[in-house]
Amino acid sequence: MHSGPSLDRELALRRQGYQAVAGVDEVGRGAWAGPVLACAAVLPLDCLSPAPGLAGIRDSKRLSPKRREGYSDRIRGMALALGIGVASAGRVDEVGIVAATKLAMTRALDQLCCPPDYLLVDGFPLAYKGLPHQGIARGDDLSVSIAAASIVAKVARDAMMVSLDSMYPGYGFSRHKGYGTPEHQQALPSRGLCPIHRLSYAPMRFMVEQGTQEIDTVSSTAGVGRRGERAAANYLEEQGYVICEMNYRCEVGEMDIVALDGGCLAFVEVRTRRSRKFGSPAESITAAKKRKLVEVAQTYLQEHEAKDIDWRIDVVSVQMSRQGTVQQMHLIRNAVEG
Repeated sequence: MHSGPSLDRELALRRQGYQAVAGVDEVGRGAWAGPVLACAAVLPLDCLSPAPGLAGIRDSKRLSPKRREGYSDRIRGMALALGIGVASAGRVDEVGIVAATKLAMTRALDQLCCPPDYLLVDGFPLAYKGLPHQGIARGDDLSVSIAAASIVAKVARDAMMVSLDSMYPGYGFSRHKGYGTPEHQQALPSRGLCPIHRLSYAPMRFMVEQGTQEIDTVSSTAGVGRRGERAAANYLEEQGYVICEMNYRCEVGEMDIVALDGGCLAFVEVRTRRSRKFGSPAESITAAKKRKLVEVAQTYLQEHEAKDIDWRIDVVSVQMSRQGTVQQMHLIRNAVEG
């Protein structure tokens, strides 16, 4: 009878000389809305069994929310290294779910404070910096490291979906976390699609194809400003932001990017320049522009009835070459006082 995840694989690798074995898993692949999120976890391997605090650990789907949260806190406290990576719904639509999942996993590994020397990955192998790796079917039910990554990822993504529910009410995101439940399906005809829906998934794809939903798409090659915005969005995702909207427009103005950073809603102004003659891109934001950005942010919050969510205004400075390649990227958090 299977007794749940063990450290057998990790300890065998330890005996082979590997010191930092990272378990990697993701959540959200099948969701209709929201990001796919991955976690990489490096646990201490100084004992033959999981630490007492991890006794009974299981794949996150086999645990109640309360037990998951308890395990997640303990894992965060004991892990030698822990990384979280996301790929937003727009990225899933752009590259497909498999590539987006691998991208989220790669970003999670990039966030580790110490480099791993071996990867145990749930489901499929993952090429990362030439490291030896093993893809394990149902790995979160066999390896403690993968199960730990699964739990931390699930808790982190659930918290994101609760925050996104306050931004896009009426779909039930805080309850079903973006998955295709009857509640979610019933909300689509009346509320339409929101910016965090995956348009490449049915039934959202059918709504777009049948013309029942208009989608404002932005070409990634449309001018220097647009290229800078896309580069900034990719950079923010690498920092763990979940991109919600690009080029939000309202009566008082426009916001280049709206993103979720943990539990905080970040309104992001992107300033792109090809010349250094007139200072950095961020220095070009006038006092009047700052007031306008605050007005746009407040309008967004009113439109989405997002009264309780924390928010701020960030600036991403993008310096491009004459040939259109990004030379420098700089993020300024809380750059404009609200």
